[in-house]
Amino acid sequence: MGAAVGFYGVHINGEINEMYSSSNGTLWGNGGLSIALNVKRDFTKNVYGAFELRAIQKGSIYEFVTFYGTQAFEVIKLRYIEIPVLVGVKINLNKRYLLAETGFAYARMISSKMLVNDLKQWDVSHKLNNFKPNELSWIVNLKYPIIKNEKLLIGLRVSHSLFSIHSIYKLYNFDYGIELYYLFNRNVKRPNR
Repeated sequence: MGAAVGFYGVHINGEINEMYSSSNGTLWGNGGLSIALNVKRDFTKNVYGAFELRAIQKGSIYEFVTFYGTQAFEVIKLRYIEIPVLVGVKINLNKRYLLAETGFAYARMISSKMLVNDLKQWDVSHKLNNFKPNELSWIVNLKYPIIKNEKLLIGLRVSHSLFSIHSIYKLYNFDYGIELYYLFNRNVKRPNR
């Protein structure tokens, strides 16, 4: 069993420009945070399955110039509870190892918010109403132990929506970042059969 905290670049891609108020802007990523608990089950010496319960923030920022010539932003913040189910391979290196994982995650949106800082203070609630409450994504993780007892690992994580997260526009969450994992009990023995 272990716990993780992650720091991400989060981005919505697809038809995002069509959804925003103005077409003269620039789309860029936002920062996101994630916390997770995970369990791992060894199938063989080098192959295992992992299950997580994760809280994660996703979204994007759209920067544009208003009719008044001022700079403005529309920020989408989507918060999810995510359940990844992964298959991993332990790759033995010279003195340590590398864990490579891939799999799918189901996520349920728990909140959505859109922040607008412009002179008009538009009502943007109708844009949030069309985000789907469920998401299915594909995930890839790489993890490497950074201390001698191998209880603390650093990892890279990438995930992408498999289906559109919006009911009108084709929008997809794309997240990439770095995580720290702490393993509470590294060596769990499989039961004898």
